[in-house]
Amino acid sequence: MLRKTLLACGILSSLLYVAMNIYVASQWPGYSSFSQVVSELSAIDSPTRSIWVPLGFLWGTLLLAFTWGVWRSAGGNRPLRIAGALLIAYAIFGFFWPPMHLRPVLAAGGGTLTDILHIVWTAVEGCVLVLAMSFAAAAFGRRFRVYSIGSIVLMLALGYVTGTYAAAIEANLPTPGVGLWERLLIGLQMLWIAVLSTVLLRSPVAASTARRESRGFKTAAGEAAFMAAYDDAMKHWPVPYDEVDIPSRFGSTHVIACGPKDAPPLVLLHGYMATSVMWAPNVADFSRHFRVYAIDVVGQPGKTIPRDPIRSAIDYVTWLNTTLNGLRLNRFALAGQSFGGWVALEYAIAEPYRVDKLVLLSPGGLLPLARQFALRGMLMTYLPTRFTVNSFMHWIGLTDAPGETDARAVLDLMYLGMKHFGFALETLRVTPSAFSHGELTSIYPPTLVLIGEREVIYNPAKALERALDLIPDVRGELIPRCSHDMVVRQRRLVDARVIEFLTSGRTGKSGKTGERAAA
Repeated sequence: MLRKTLLACGILSSLLYVAMNIYVASQWPGYSSFSQVVSELSAIDSPTRSIWVPLGFLWGTLLLAFTWGVWRSAGGNRPLRIAGALLIAYAIFGFFWPPMHLRPVLAAGGGTLTDILHIVWTAVEGCVLVLAMSFAAAAFGRRFRVYSIGSIVLMLALGYVTGTYAAAIEANLPTPGVGLWERLLIGLQMLWIAVLSTVLLRSPVAASTARRESRGFKTAAGEAAFMAAYDDAMKHWPVPYDEVDIPSRFGSTHVIACGPKDAPPLVLLHGYMATSVMWAPNVADFSRHFRVYAIDVVGQPGKTIPRDPIRSAIDYVTWLNTTLNGLRLNRFALAGQSFGGWVALEYAIAEPYRVDKLVLLSPGGLLPLARQFALRGMLMTYLPTRFTVNSFMHWIGLTDAPGETDARAVLDLMYLGMKHFGFALETLRVTPSAFSHGELTSIYPPTLVLIGEREVIYNPAKALERALDLIPDVRGELIPRCSHDMVVRQRRLVDARVIEFLTSGRTGKSGKTGERAAA
C-alpha cells in the first residue's frame, strides 16, 4: 500500500504543477503565459513569488515521495533502480532552486550570482532528468522505451528553442512564444512522470522481483524467447552432447558435455553474456582430444538458473569449485575467453593445484580495460536494443556477416539476454580488474595466452608482454587478422594452438615463449 501511495504522488505532482501554473499566472495582472517563462512567476520581487513558493514546496514534496516510490519498486531491476536514484537527486535538487531577477532588473545590470545559478540549476536538472528517463526506458518494454526516447528528443528540441530567447529575456526585449515552448517542454516532463507512475502502478515490479530472480529473467515471455533462441543455436553444435545441471547455493549451473568420456577433461568458460553457444566453432576440434565441459557462467543469461547472487571474485571461485565437484573433476585443463578468461585466472590463482593447464583467450585482468569498452558496454546494458548490442559487438570484431552462423547466434542471444535478463546488482558490481604483479607471478599451472593482434579491449602487445613477463610458465602469441572475435575468425589457428599446448609437456620457466603467430 505504501509503495502504491508513493507512486500515486507522481500523478498528483504533475497535476498540481499544471494547476499551480495556471492559478499563479492568473494572480499577476498583465502576465503572459505565451511570452513569459514560468521562472518569472517565482522571480525575486515578483508579485506572485509569495504564492508560488509554498505551492512549489508542496509540489516538490509530492515529487520526492514519488521518486522514493520508484526506488522502492526497482527490486532487482538495475536500470530502474538507477533511474530512481537519479529522480531522487532531481527532486532534492529542485528544493534549492535559485530564483532569477525580474527582466527590468536584469536589463539594468542588476543580475547577481543567483541568476547565474538559476541557469546552472536548469541545465543540471535537465541533464539529470534525461539520464533518469534513459535508464527508466531500459527498465521496461518496447512501448515505454519508444515513448521515453521520443519524449527526450522533443524535450531537447524544445529546450534548444527556449534557450534561444535567453539574451532577449536578459535585455528585457519582447519574447513572443517563449512561454509556449517552455510550457510544452515542462508538459512533456510532467506527462512522462505521470506515465511512469501509471506503468509502475500497473506493473508492481517489487512484488514480482522474488519470482523473477528465482529464474533470472524479468518475465516468463522473455525467458521463453531467450531459451528458444538458445535451443535453436544448439542445433548447430557440431558434435553429440549431454546436458547436466549442477546445484549449488548460487543456483543450478548448466553444463554442456561432449567428447569421449574417458578423454582428459577440458573446462570452457565463455565470454561475458555469450553463453556456451560461443564455443560451437571450436568444440569439434577440442572434443577429438578431450572430454569438453562448456559451462554457462552464473549470474548471466543462459541456462544456468541463479539463486544467491555472486558478490565477489572469490564467489566465482566457490561457485566453480562446487560445479567441478559436481562433475567429479579433480584435475583438468581450464580455458576461458574474455570475461571467462578473467574467471579462469581468478580460479587458477585460488586453486592452483586443480588446474592442469590454463588457456587464456583475450582474457580480462591483464591490463585495465579500455575506456571505450566501458562506455559502449554501459550503453548496451542500459539501452539493450539490436542497434546498441550489434554496435558493441561489431566494435570488438564480431559481426553477423553472411556465412557467420555462429556469430549471428551469439549476437541474438546477447541481445535477448540484455533485454530480458534481470541482472543482480551485486553481481554486476563484480567486474574484471587488472591482476597485480604478485597475483600473476603466483600462477602455478602452465599457461597459454592468445590475443588478437587487433584487440580493442586493451593494447594487445602490452597485455601479452605483461603476461610473458610475470606468469612463470607461459607461452603467448598475437593471433593475426582478428580482434576479440578470435575463436570465430581464426578458429583453425586458435584450435591448433590450444590443442598443441594442452597435449604437450610443461614448458618450464626457461621455455617461456612469445611471438606473433603465423597466418
